Amino acid sequence: MSQQSKKLAERIGAVLFRLRGLVPVPFLLVLILFARPAGWSWAVGLPLIVAGELLRFWGVGYAGGDTRSYELKAKRLCTRGPFAYIRNPLYVGNFLMALGTVVISRFLPLIIAQPLFYLFHYYFIIRFEEPFLAEEFGEDFSAYRKKVRRVIPRLRPYPIESGREFRAKNGIRNERATITGQLFILVILLGLQLLLAANTQPSLWHWLGKLLGV
Repeated sequence: MSQQSKKLAERIGAVLFRLRGLVPVPFLLVLILFARPAGWSWAVGLPLIVAGELLRFWGVGYAGGDTRSYELKAKRLCTRGPFAYIRNPLYVGNFLMALGTVVISRFLPLIIAQPLFYLFHYYFIIRFEEPFLAEEFGEDFSAYRKKVRRVIPRLRPYPIESGREFRAKNGIRNERATITGQLFILVILLGLQLLLAANTQPSLWHWLGKLLGV
């Protein structure tokens, strides 16, 4: 990749980093309109959501509150816990949770679009973060980056431990908003399933169309 392309990727990543809290909104709107949850889709999607949240909780327990900030910062290079196996465990956790949610919806276009969008989204955010980490932590980050892949786990943990010890209270405090938001979405999906079953409609979009005579 040329220097110009790298700079462009970093600029795109900077914008997406600041807007990352808004990413679920369009997916949620489509989800509400076209979701058709079923028993089997819950059985497949819910374990993905739980796995993603556990991965996030494990990571945040080490990384702390810096992960919630909309300003790029890092007090120390964290190579403990899930960071010893992959460099971006929180993004992998987000990906799994979002994938599990759209699987529950059973709306095929969203199941296809969500993974592709998240790959695009996090690719540029990581491109934005890595130069900062390289400048902040120098050779320590360079050695870590050579040994630990971005999203594909190592079989053995990175041998050099740095960063704070695991603190469950960090995970609880900093994941409260994520867990609350995810539970809210699951309640919506469950309510939709009951509503659609009672009205024998395939989706809210069809139900609203029939209700409005469209």
